[in-house]
Parts: sequence; C-alpha cells; structure tokens
Amino acid sequence: MIVRRILLAALAAALLAAPATAADLVIAGSTDRAAMEPLLVAFRAGAPDMDVVYVERETVDLDAAVRAGTLDPAPDVVISSAADLQVRLVNDGFTRPYASPATARLPAWARWRDEAFGYTFEPLVFVVNPRLVLGSERPRTREALAAMAADRRLTVATYDVGQSGIGYLAASFDADTMSDYWPFVERIGRPGLRTACCTSIVLDMVESGAAAVGYNVLGSYARARQAAGGGIDIVLPEDFTVAIARVAVLPRNAPHPAAAERFLEFLLSDTGQAVLGAEALLPAGTGGDESAAESRASVRPIALDAALLARTDDLRRRRFIDLWRSVTAGR
Repeated sequence: MIVRRILLAALAAALLAAPATAADLVIAGSTDRAAMEPLLVAFRAGAPDMDVVYVERETVDLDAAVRAGTLDPAPDVVISSAADLQVRLVNDGFTRPYASPATARLPAWARWRDEAFGYTFEPLVFVVNPRLVLGSERPRTREALAAMAADRRLTVATYDVGQSGIGYLAASFDADTMSDYWPFVERIGRPGLRTACCTSIVLDMVESGAAAVGYNVLGSYARARQAAGGGIDIVLPEDFTVAIARVAVLPRNAPHPAAAERFLEFLLSDTGQAVLGAEALLPAGTGGDESAAESRASVRPIALDAALLARTDDLRRRRFIDLWRSVTAGR
C-alpha cells in the first residue's frame, strides 16, 4: 500500500510538473491541485500517451484570464466551481458544444446548451471547530448559527464575495432564497466576520480556532480535510442545503480539441465518477436519474441555466458586493 501511494504521488508530481511546451492537454481550473490529483492520476493511467498540464487559478481570476486569452499555455478544458461564470462564458461565445452518450446522461440541471457540464455534486456545509462549539451546541440551521454567533460572540468565517466566485454565487443564491438574508449576514458578522478567497483558508481558520464556524463551505474540501485528520466537524444545514457542481467547458479555440473531449468523457465516465467518490454527480446505478442526485439529504442543486446569467450582470454583481461589504463592515 505504501509503495502504491509513493508511485501514485510520483506520477501525480510528474504530471503536474510537465513542461507546458510538451503538453498534449492543458486543463485550467479553480480546484486545488491536491483535490485534482486523483482525477489527473486516473486519467493519465488510462491515457499514457498524453502529457497533461494543470493550471490552477482562483475562480474570478480564471474567468478573467480565459476572456482575455492570457492563460499560457492556452487551456483545452476550463473547470470552475463558479457555475455562473462558466455559464456566462458559454453565453458570450467563448466555448464550443459537445454531445455524446456520456453528456446525454447528465441530469438536465447539470448541462446547459451542450456546452457547460456539471460533473460533481457538492453540498455547501457548516464547518465547526469542536473545541469551541460542543456537539450539542452545533448550529443546524442558519437561524441557529446567527443566534449563536451574535449571543456568544463566536466568529464565523466564509468567502469574500468580491474575491471568490463560489462565494458570490452561494451568497447571491442565499439572498434569493432567504427573506431575512441581510439581517442574517449582519448577525453572523457582528462578532467580527472572517473572510477569505479560498476554501482551504476558511478551513484553516476554523481548524486553528481563528473562527468557530465556517459558513457555506464546499463539502468535498471539508471532508478531505477531516479525512486527513483535521480537527473539524461537518454539519449539513437542515433549513436548506445547497449543492454546486464543478463545471467543465471546452474553449472554442482550444489547441487540442480531441484531447479535451477525451478528458470530458473521462470526467463523466464510471471510472472518473468513481474517483470522485462521495462528490460524484452520477453515483453507480443511477443512470443519470436526476431524482437520485437530488434526493441526497434533500439537497437542492444550483441549476446550470439562463437564470445564472442574471447573477453575472456587472451592475447587479457590483451592487451586491458593495452591500455585502457595507453590512459586514463592522468585522
């Protein structure tokens, strides 16, 4: 087992460090390298003829670089958890369509125009430091979280909606779902809201005790941290739990279109989905049945559809971010 792990780590390191000039496939994504590593290793094992490069960027920076054409090397596949930004890339003509039996078995909410493809199912969760919040005190709803933060002066950590694409998507979805969203934000921010660009930093804050609870944290990252021995507990909120999909698109002018399609097929294959494990969009035996995915703990996914475009309107986005920062300014 130890030898196998060493070999997998060496293969992953070689794959991620492959020279850009030699790449047969370039994947640009917002997913942490460590989280992408198992997928890349499994893909490379089935495609030993390919040299693969993975370029990591934060969601907002990734979207801007794709639009500006400044990523070097140019990507063949772009992956992001900011579904709204991916849908806008499709709408603005930066991507190309692709259809196959694998894409056809995706649930309708996870595919848009045959150009944006969700391949994971990832709930947004509360992450709790068990030293600061005992098991019986864990908040299980947003109301309970707000009350605990305000009454006990416990610090909450979450994404900076101006820096993080997934942070903005999650917060704007909450605002549309909750009639009392802004009072909720004010209450969790009262003791001093901690914010970050990235999931790993939010988890660091909670694990270290700099924050008692992390809000709207990507469940896949939280589970990985917990599995690695991190001192955190995970709570699926009971009032409502939202799930996002990591979304893959194929840039219109990608230099290696056939390789890009091969990787997309892998993501949606039984092998690729098995590597994803608990965050797989298409669990074994569902055959792409939408109800099977949505039945997981009554989690509701954010659909890939035209409604997401409204969230990317520049004026709407700017006003939302300004209001969010105004409400949390006391932190």
